[in-house]
Amino acid sequence: MLLLLVSAILTGIASAQGYEIKVKIHNIPNDTVILGHHFSVSNRLIPDDTVVLDNKCEGVFRGKEKLPVGMYFIFLPSRNYFDILIDGNQHFSIENDTVPSEFLKNMKITGSIENQRFHDYQVMLGEAQKEYSALNEQLEKVKGNEAKENEIKEKMKTIGPRVEDEYKKQITQYPDHFFSKFLTATREVEVPESITDQTDRFYYYKAHFFDNFPLNYPPLIRTPIYQPKIEKYINNLCMQMPDSLIKETKWLINQTRGNDELFRFMLVFLYNKYAKDENMYAENVYVELAEIYCKDAKWESDSFKTEIKKKITKRENCLVGHPSKDLLMRQLPNDTVRIEALRPFIDKMKDEGVPIEKAKPDFEARRNDVVRILNDLINHFGRTDLSVHSIPAKYKMVVFWEPDCSHCKEEMPKLFSFYKDTLNTIGCKVFAIYMNRSVDNFGDLHRHMNKWFDFVEKQKMFASGWYNLFNPFDQYRDNFDVNSTPTFYLLDSKNEIIAKRISFHQMYELMKYLDEAEEKQKGK
Repeated sequence: MLLLLVSAILTGIASAQGYEIKVKIHNIPNDTVILGHHFSVSNRLIPDDTVVLDNKCEGVFRGKEKLPVGMYFIFLPSRNYFDILIDGNQHFSIENDTVPSEFLKNMKITGSIENQRFHDYQVMLGEAQKEYSALNEQLEKVKGNEAKENEIKEKMKTIGPRVEDEYKKQITQYPDHFFSKFLTATREVEVPESITDQTDRFYYYKAHFFDNFPLNYPPLIRTPIYQPKIEKYINNLCMQMPDSLIKETKWLINQTRGNDELFRFMLVFLYNKYAKDENMYAENVYVELAEIYCKDAKWESDSFKTEIKKKITKRENCLVGHPSKDLLMRQLPNDTVRIEALRPFIDKMKDEGVPIEKAKPDFEARRNDVVRILNDLINHFGRTDLSVHSIPAKYKMVVFWEPDCSHCKEEMPKLFSFYKDTLNTIGCKVFAIYMNRSVDNFGDLHRHMNKWFDFVEKQKMFASGWYNLFNPFDQYRDNFDVNSTPTFYLLDSKNEIIAKRISFHQMYELMKYLDEAEEKQKGK
């Protein structure tokens, strides 16, 4: 008898350690239902368990290990679902129907105070919303009748305090329950009425934004509200400048370092956000986060981190607010006669290079000949490189383009016209970098360079302060992370990158803004 008693106690303890959720869903006998949890990555629904109901529409979700605390759902064959809560007590029963509009009305809960509270609170909120809507409709009908309007408005004023009283009752009676913490996390911070200045109110709101929402509380990750809260903070409350965003994102990550699950979510979410963001300032944030990712993302493989490091290296060279790499180029002559004088040397390059390509499979020997032939070609452009950094200018617009690019064919003539009419008047010089084709294919390079010459001559792209440049040996593709054409960069007089990958018209507006700010500063 003693052995039986000990066995029964141990069985009970083992049972209590796992989960056992009995479900009865009317009208779907012998069908499959899913138990899953919310996950705050675009509100994903993650399945955890499945059960096939019997012919009485009953089934049991059962597991040896407890489920993590959070908001879960019962997913039906109709692809509709209703939410439940999982807390410390994971042995209870749920009964419901299959009609979405009747989920709350028909739900019956046995053995779970947490879910009963969750259900009752939702019912209370629904009734309050219906009452408010009905009163609002009545208000519309009695417009013009001041006495009745005031009467209805007084009734409407009572609804908010009733909801507030119910909220306070819930969190006071069950302060440590998940539902209470979830309810509090949905609450906005109230700015004291004594703070009247709008700027002060904003900074108070930002400073206290997470007072009700503990970022390091793991169950919140299994709700639909975690990610939207982070997005609202980053997108609406943080200054959208690199230094500010870097500081804020690092702060958010550090808030979660005590919990592996939260830390992984926060780091992956922010890393992906800024990896995909096309804003020119986002790259600065991405590089900082990528460095943390490579260092602390223990779940990723070394090969994946190696690829990230390659991306970082390229992007680090050309971040907004940082000094740019220099461009050492040969300049195309500023008149058609001298350009035409270069065409025979392009022909010579092709005539000499194509046979070598075919005759020398050895990589090193072929590479040496390629370098020799290209050096001979570019020396006819000029014997020394032109350094973009060494050319004095208040602003330097660098554009990487090629004559086969359809967008370049439209933009380059417009840019040249805009330069002559406007840009040169504000101290901006333009460096038009011709992006050559593969230097290992002399036939293709010959065709492509002739197209470059044709385009420059046809558009008469010759002007003081406008530079048509070329160098097949310069590392501009890596130093400026050029993956498409045309790509625009704007540098200041110190060769720091002011802007990139925006249109030249936007760059002009930015230059005007900077000039106006400079004038205002001088006026002070």
